[in-house]
Amino acid sequence: MLWGTFSWAALGPVVVVEQTMRAANYLNIIADQLHPNMAFVFPTGNGIFQQDNAKCHKAQIVLKWFKEHTDEFHLMS
Repeated sequence: MLWGTFSWAALGPVVVVEQTMRAANYLNIIADQLHPNMAFVFPTGNGIFQQDNAKCHKAQIVLKWFKEHTDEFHLMS
């Protein structure tokens, strides 16, 4: 499986996911790949991130991480 990001401004990283995507794996990708990319593309913190309703996207540890970073970018409902 591949995980990646894109926006009107730039393409983000593409990550090869070799195992089943679980909340902890997803959180690592978000923290290691998405976070620095969003800070670079949207330095003023006005970026919006959209994800679907996969189980790992709705996990409490993931939602908590997004709440902790709401001043840097927003998670679309």
